[in-house]
Amino acid sequence: MNVDKIEEFIQSQKSKVLELTSKYPERKSLEVDFKELDFFDGGLAESLLEKPDEVIKEFERLLSVETGLKAHVRFFNLPDVVGVDVQKLGEEHLNKLVKVEGVISWITEINPRVKTAVWECVYCGRKQDVETDRVSALKPPGQCSECGRSKFKLLEGESEFINVQRAKMQDLIEKLQGSMPTSTITMWLEDDLVNSVFPGEKVVVTGVLRIMPPKEGRGKSSVYGKYLEVVHIRKVMQEFEEISVSKEEERRIKELSENPKLYDLIVQSIAPGIYGYNELKSAIALQLFGGCPNKVLPDGQRVRSDIHILLIGDPGCIVGGGRVVLGDGGVERISSLGVEHLQEINQRVLTGEGRATAIAKRFHVYESQPVIEVVTETGKSVKGTFNHPLLTVEGGRRVWKRLDEIKEGDRVVVVGFIPCSVRKRVRTGWEFTGSSEGVKLPREVGFELAGLLGYLLVRGRVLKSGFECLVDGSDEVLGLKVSRLVEESFGVKPREFIVKRGRRFFKRFVLSSSIVASTVGFLREGRVPGFVMRSGNRVVASFISWVFEGGGRVSRSGVELKSSSVEFLRDVQILLLRFGVRSEVRGWENSRSLKLCVGGESLRRFARLVGFQSEGKRVELKRVVQRVAVKEGVLKGLLTERVARVLRGGFEDVYDVEVPRGHRFIANGVVSHNTAKSTILQYVARLAPKCVLVSGKGASGVGLTASAEKDDVTGGWILKAGAMVLASGGQVNIDELDKMDKEDRSALHEAMEQQQINIAKAGIVAQFNTRTSVLAAANPKFGRFDPNEPPTTQFDIPPTLLSRFDLIFTIKDVLDESRDRRMAEHILLVHSSTPSDVIMPSISLSDLRKYIAYARRTCFPKLSKEAGDKIKEYYVSLRKMGKKENTFSITARQIEGIIRLAEASAKMRLSSEVGLVDAERAISLTDFVLKDVFTDKETGLIDTDIVNIGQSKSRVDKIRLVINIIQSIEREVDMVDIDEVVKRASEVGLDEVSCRKIVNELSLQGELYEPKTGFVKSARKRIE
Repeated sequence: MNVDKIEEFIQSQKSKVLELTSKYPERKSLEVDFKELDFFDGGLAESLLEKPDEVIKEFERLLSVETGLKAHVRFFNLPDVVGVDVQKLGEEHLNKLVKVEGVISWITEINPRVKTAVWECVYCGRKQDVETDRVSALKPPGQCSECGRSKFKLLEGESEFINVQRAKMQDLIEKLQGSMPTSTITMWLEDDLVNSVFPGEKVVVTGVLRIMPPKEGRGKSSVYGKYLEVVHIRKVMQEFEEISVSKEEERRIKELSENPKLYDLIVQSIAPGIYGYNELKSAIALQLFGGCPNKVLPDGQRVRSDIHILLIGDPGCIVGGGRVVLGDGGVERISSLGVEHLQEINQRVLTGEGRATAIAKRFHVYESQPVIEVVTETGKSVKGTFNHPLLTVEGGRRVWKRLDEIKEGDRVVVVGFIPCSVRKRVRTGWEFTGSSEGVKLPREVGFELAGLLGYLLVRGRVLKSGFECLVDGSDEVLGLKVSRLVEESFGVKPREFIVKRGRRFFKRFVLSSSIVASTVGFLREGRVPGFVMRSGNRVVASFISWVFEGGGRVSRSGVELKSSSVEFLRDVQILLLRFGVRSEVRGWENSRSLKLCVGGESLRRFARLVGFQSEGKRVELKRVVQRVAVKEGVLKGLLTERVARVLRGGFEDVYDVEVPRGHRFIANGVVSHNTAKSTILQYVARLAPKCVLVSGKGASGVGLTASAEKDDVTGGWILKAGAMVLASGGQVNIDELDKMDKEDRSALHEAMEQQQINIAKAGIVAQFNTRTSVLAAANPKFGRFDPNEPPTTQFDIPPTLLSRFDLIFTIKDVLDESRDRRMAEHILLVHSSTPSDVIMPSISLSDLRKYIAYARRTCFPKLSKEAGDKIKEYYVSLRKMGKKENTFSITARQIEGIIRLAEASAKMRLSSEVGLVDAERAISLTDFVLKDVFTDKETGLIDTDIVNIGQSKSRVDKIRLVINIIQSIEREVDMVDIDEVVKRASEVGLDEVSCRKIVNELSLQGELYEPKTGFVKSARKRIE
């Protein structure tokens, strides 16, 4: 390091130094462009990067000599070669100068830190100055330099303090893809850097990476934390600059913008793996481009440019015990395929189309949903939400039907054979936790262990100290087999006892081991173990054979297995399909004499591929097979079974897996449909240049917006930015919006409309920008859409929040044959064109991201007269229509939404002007939504009150009519007879059903109460 060069460089910055001197102490830093230093002396610039502590200290010493001030020297504009992403900051960057770009997620209050502590010896009074470390606790000198003793007191009044503030920075949202996790780094800001940034702001930081010593504990950890000591910080205002566009890419973008089919190409590139929903995809495409920002009204109010869209769709799910067939033929309960809602998974499943498979991408959980159960003639059962679809056959046609649409006598499609490709043995996951007690625990599921567990399930029991099972004493060979199963599975020979029961005697085999007892304790559940369900055919055959040996018998026409558990029999039933063996659960109606029966064409396959273990039962089975003499054959492909019973259940937790390509899977041997709107949100999250994907169930209002929280370190306050603040200038995708608490949802009102959040807490007043478009998804209030009720009455979202959305789409699982046929062709095309699980969009995802980012930062179209006249004409025509019927068919809020959509359409074309085609496109989408969501089912007219206040004008009029009738009768009598209300209402045209429904609703709302059955009174006193 050349000190003379540093002094010479400071002299070259004379004008800046003089400006600093004149503005000190309001300004305390000399800001130096690194490029200027590099141009002046490359060696000195290199030393700064490698040894920033020494170089900066010398710069500040010489600056102090020059000016007589305690000023800082802050370097900025470092080269890209030293630029590092937050997630990549590691040991190679320690104590070096780096450049990091990110977004501020939270900041603390300002706190004073002791920079130089003054310690006084309590014996001789000698004072010593000690420079303090930023993150370590204050420590006095080791001993007094005067008397040599080591007891000191801190003199706070004479010590030097400096303002400090901590902040946390995370990776830029636009650098992340979809749901990629973010990395964060704590930043340390001192002196004039405090209060220089705010949560949600995008910054470029010059700093030195430091280590943070581990917290004191029982032993010192070898793992250290890290933080960034900030040297300089600069705010970045421009959005999407991280998505760089080369000259060649810019040329291609402009060329694409002139394509006459541009709009269709972009719409086709939105979630191409999902068939249909063209209007929704069109709306999302426009949302990604957004309207024109920075429009301000004369009164200073900013006009929102971001487009908000809400999707409300049917979730179709089954209960946790539903058995899903995996891609390799293994079977797993659907509740075991994931842990938490919206968890990403990568599980291949069979689709029920021969050996065709598809990948389940995401796991869903919905708590306490109303369920319904469909049971087929062979005892197969599917229990799920009312709208969960099964494939049925009706009039020779395959038709998807919801569970609540299926009737007894309908025929559902089932599979007759489950292909299995499992070859490796499945691990048990068993491990010792204490003394082995002389036993071994098998690590893999082999034939012996599977057979033993099968026999224990039907002829044994698990005790506290081990397990035992019974064998017919007359069958010596079978007894030896059972003993060998125990010994080969657990390494210990079981003890043998003779048990007499009347004239018969049995052998009781006992294994005494508390470890084994706790290990196989799951057998008490009475279900087939999960690792057996996932095992290969040879292991499964051994398990089933021993199950039938212990609990089964040969009947006159086949074989049967008895059990007290219908779910155990259904477990075995689906495993038998591995061998093409169809079976029937009998007695499930009353749970008495429950048994699983195999006969007919499946009997010969059972005998050959599964069979019994004892010689006696083998001979009996052979005799029955010869007598029945049914030709052996596997029933491949899809079969149908008659629905024997439809049972209404209570409320249960239900589960779903998203299968984006096949949209179907096998549940309990029945072909089930997969419906999930979350796929759209995930795809858009990957496509949008800047997007955060959150789940409403796991996000609070403050987690979406902003909050002030207590700082555990200092006891002060931390200002935290939520998802909408961090994604400001981009997009937030919110799944499960209806699962948020009402209080949390209310926090979204201001964030969505005014696009800012104001916080006033504990004396802290702050304002955050939330200039973010919102794409939200929710479920209907009652689990599914009722086609006979207006959609808005089925939204569990308050009207005040609904009205913030520009467009609302209802995604109904309409089971239409022609649409399903086109969807099937779409899926088959994917299968035949590429082995990939991803359907190639018309424009690649990366190219479309760049196109959107380029349009958003370069294109700001103005509304043309033709477009404005078209929008005005549409608005006036709808207002006139509403005036005739005394309804509000459209409001000014919809007009603003149409303008935003039209501007987005023009942006898509990279046009400087919003043309007639853009206005027509925006009007078409708005008209589609108005007719689907805002139409009053009773009058057939568009009425925005349906969303704005939650009820249509006609509905409000009926409620007022009923209230007026009740109040009129109350003037005559004390209690109002409901029948009299119905009678008077019918005289003025209100039918009985509607009248009684309104009375019930008013009672539930607390407007009325029932003093006795059949009578009501107003809950509020009427003032004459």
